[in-house]
Amino acid sequence: MERALSYLTAATIAALIPTAIAAPADAGARSAIIRFSVHATYCENSACEPVTLQISGGDSFVIYRWGNHRQPIRIANIDAPDGRARCMGEKERAMLAADRLGQLLNGSTFTMARVSTDRRGSSLAFVSVDRWDLGHVLIRARLVWPWEPRHRSWC
Repeated sequence: MERALSYLTAATIAALIPTAIAAPADAGARSAIIRFSVHATYCENSACEPVTLQISGGDSFVIYRWGNHRQPIRIANIDAPDGRARCMGEKERAMLAADRLGQLLNGSTFTMARVSTDRRGSSLAFVSVDRWDLGHVLIRARLVWPWEPRHRSWC
């Protein structure tokens, strides 16, 4: 295996990484494509640990904890635009929402209150950074809408 990878340059490996971290083919049509990673501190029951977060949309991210624990999270009280939308306006808004979510979580200490699990197995949770509800912060910035049972079009 080492011999097979020895001819790959750093640039070639870097070009392959986005392909390798994309959602698996069997994850379904609405599976998220990972945009970027940030580092944060997650606190639960007064114990805190450093985590890596992969931001996959304006309302979702994946927590990677010690011991190879992977936990997909979707923010419960918001509806963000989809990056795979048909119209360019929704795609642009999706990038803005995901970027802002990453900025808010990067280097922060956050907590979560899990309320449910969605149909794809992600934990639905209210996420707080410095005692501010992250969903509410994104709504006030007009990057996302408050969650409603029926999806509204961003186009």
